[in-house]
Amino acid sequence: MMMVDTELRPSGIHGIGVFLLQPVRKGDVIWRFDSRIDRIYSDAEVADLPEALQRFLRVYSTRHDDLDVWVLCGDNGRHFNHSNTPNTRSLGVAFGDDIAAADLPAEAELTSDYRTICDAMRREMSFAA
Repeated sequence: MMMVDTELRPSGIHGIGVFLLQPVRKGDVIWRFDSRIDRIYSDAEVADLPEALQRFLRVYSTRHDDLDVWVLCGDNGRHFNHSNTPNTRSLGVAFGDDIAAADLPAEAELTSDYRTICDAMRREMSFAA
């Protein structure tokens, strides 16, 4: 769940991005797992879904290999774009808080290093951005 005010806008990085509506300080929590809005899917649940929904989950959720689950953020948090020099830092795969890596002004696009938040990205993808 996003812990700060944000909105979705076109991104210069890729497609849609999530942008701050307020400044945040380095170390502030930006996103935190909250089961009231974020959803956990087991591998078996994903396999039973229609193919289009499986593709959606593979794009917009994060994989936690140790627990064999996918975590779908239910709000703007699923629109963080990847950066090799992100302005947020994750404190754990799928369930760890995401914090500001620096002081960020309102209007900043939030970015994350996908390899630190999703085991599937660490295994399968390499990023040049």
